[in-house]
Amino acid sequence: MAETHDLNLVIARSEEFEVELLQLLEPSSFSDDNKSSAILAMCDIALEHVTSLRELLRIGLPTSAMGILRLQYEAVVRAIWVLYAASDSAIDKLVAPLTQENAQVASNGLPAFSIMLKEIEKSGPPAVHRLLSEFKDYSWRPLNSFVHSGIHAVSRYRDGYPIGLVTQAIRQSNNLIHMAAIALTCHLKDGDLTMAVAAMHSKFADCLQLKTLG
Repeated sequence: MAETHDLNLVIARSEEFEVELLQLLEPSSFSDDNKSSAILAMCDIALEHVTSLRELLRIGLPTSAMGILRLQYEAVVRAIWVLYAASDSAIDKLVAPLTQENAQVASNGLPAFSIMLKEIEKSGPPAVHRLLSEFKDYSWRPLNSFVHSGIHAVSRYRDGYPIGLVTQAIRQSNNLIHMAAIALTCHLKDGDLTMAVAAMHSKFADCLQLKTLG
């Protein structure tokens, strides 16, 4: 029962964090150019994954939640790649109307995920690249294992999920959406809003963390 209480506390604080984050961002307005559209789409997708992860854990479906965390990470990386590194032609491919031809063009013409990270390293803030790379170095293989029903998924299904692992996943998910929100404010070039969003890390330190999943 204590573990359930701890999980519910982290979920409740995470929901408070999300509400306050959205309240800060709500007054902002974005242009309808392709770059803005791509960044907003990726950040909204990442936010959808945040909600999905929490709800899956709330109803006792942790294996699916772990897979969702990898999807969220990919959405955040793509948002930051679009912000700092993507060419106009690459962005155009990403937001093109969904047709079979355009899907094939995007599949062939967009860089692989690992290349996106390298391009962020060249063009983006060093601290952002470091955090994204650390997440990948320590968490990518375990999360892939959950996605593909590998040894991590089978072992945790058989032996159970320690509460520390579950709450760590929630905090990592919150970290990612925090990074996505900061990326949005950087795209707006609103320094005051960027500082306000970044400062939330102190207020909600109990549901955020920088350690990566093991």
